[in-house]
Parts: sequence; structure tokens; C-alpha cells
Amino acid sequence: MTADPLLEELRIHVGRKFGPIYAWDPVNDPMVRQWREALGFAPNAAQVPATMLPVWLMPGIGGRVPAGSDDRDHRAIMKILEREGFHGILGTNCEQEYARPLKIGERISSTYELATVSDRKTTKFGPGYFVTFLQTFYDADGEPVGSMHLRILRFKSVAAQPAPPQPSMSQDTSFFWEGLREKRLLIQRCTQCGLLRHPPGPACEACHSFDWDTVTASGAGELYSFVLVHTPQYPAFDYPHPVGLVALDEGVRMIAPLAREDRNALKIGDRMQAILCEPDGADRLPVFHRVAEG
Repeated sequence: MTADPLLEELRIHVGRKFGPIYAWDPVNDPMVRQWREALGFAPNAAQVPATMLPVWLMPGIGGRVPAGSDDRDHRAIMKILEREGFHGILGTNCEQEYARPLKIGERISSTYELATVSDRKTTKFGPGYFVTFLQTFYDADGEPVGSMHLRILRFKSVAAQPAPPQPSMSQDTSFFWEGLREKRLLIQRCTQCGLLRHPPGPACEACHSFDWDTVTASGAGELYSFVLVHTPQYPAFDYPHPVGLVALDEGVRMIAPLAREDRNALKIGDRMQAILCEPDGADRLPVFHRVAEG
């Protein structure tokens, strides 16, 4: 018998499977093109990016699923956590495995399973539970084409005004955060073909070379797209929280916060300038400010 009654209630759901849930649309060229363009890849490449696997199973507005799908709420565990005050949510990591590339025209399906629920943890965000979902993807013949483990932290905030969450650094991205500490906006560059890439990665998507260096970007660019985030709300931010996709003059796109004082005047095509700040000595993303016209 565990000393945590809530954990007992949560773990009753471990291993329960839901599905199949069918894709609304077959794998199609327009979506592949938009996905590749958003990530800066060549738009006319025929191969379906493997990382698009969960895109084809995204639900419709209000969580609607196609006819014949299992329409039970496979994330009912989240309602239990919210009932107990664990409203904070943070995606911690995602692991995908691929059995084979998808083909244009095929329609896939998936099943969901609550894989694990951790013991109650104490984190810098507050007490919470790490919840891991397993989504398995199938072709029309019922053969697996891939899988995804998604791990989420559901937490109960204890601080009135916590600091913004810190970035997750890796061997591939540490140079970017170290550059921000030095007030430099660094972009990865392939030393074989000269292609700039962002977000950073271990290999060039054009020539597949592992050799790279960096260039210092000016921080100037154009607002390619933006969103005003209203929910879910994290206490460290002021809402609606503006986040933008900025096309830097150097030729890559960067997702970053936008200055909150600009949020009511933003429009696609605005000229933007990154301001590199380091509040409280912590690492932060650059904040893009709207450049006044004229």
C-alpha cells in the first residue's frame, strides 16, 4: 500500500489502451510541403519527414476524431490531476521510433496507452508527477510504422512568481546559450557547403556533413508569424504572452518571445530586432522588439 492515495488512483490507468484512432486525412503533399518549409527544408523533396509521424493523427477542433475511431478520452488521467490542483504542464521529453517511411496517399491510425506515472516528485516548479504516454502508429494493414513516448510533468505551482523556465541544453545547442551569455546571437553554419541552420543540429540537412562553425547574427529580421498565448498560463509570464517566428536577415527562422509592449500592434511583415538580456544571471531566449516604421 503506497502512502500516496492520489498515486494509487493514477496508476489504476497505467496499461489501459485506447484505439484505434484514425487519421482525418491521408499523408499528403501539401502538408508535407508546409512542414518542410516551416523547418527550412527544401519544399519539393519527395520524402515524408519521419518526425511528422504524430502530425497525421492530430485531433480536430474540440478533440473530434473520424468515424470509427475510439472516442473515449485517453487522457482522463489529466482531469484527475487537475482536480487535485496540478494545473501546471510541461513537456519534458519526446522519443520517437520509426519502422519505415510513410508514403504519400496512405492513411494511418494509432493507439494510446498510459505507460508510466512516476512517484510524486519535488521540482523547481513545484510538486508533481511525470506522466508518460505511448502512442503507436499503424498502416492500413495494421502493421506498426512507428511509436512515440511523450513524457509530461504535471505540477502544482508553489511560488507566487517563479522564474521563467530555463532552457534545456545539449551537446548540439550549448554553443547557442553560451553565445547569449556573451550577448551574441550565434547561428550554426556548415563548413562544407556554407548552409546556415537553426535550430542547431548535429548534421547538415543539405550535404550531411558533421563539420560546422558559427556566425554571429545581427538579430534583425521580419516577423514571419506570431501567436498570442492565452492558456495554459505559467505564473512567470504576463498574458497574453506573444511568441513569434522571426525570419532573420541571415536566412534562418527563429522562434522566440516578442516584447509584450508590442503585442497589440504586431502584424506579419514587421521589422524586428533581437534584444539580448540576461535577467538575474540566467539564460533566456532573445526577445524580439518591433522596429518602428520610418
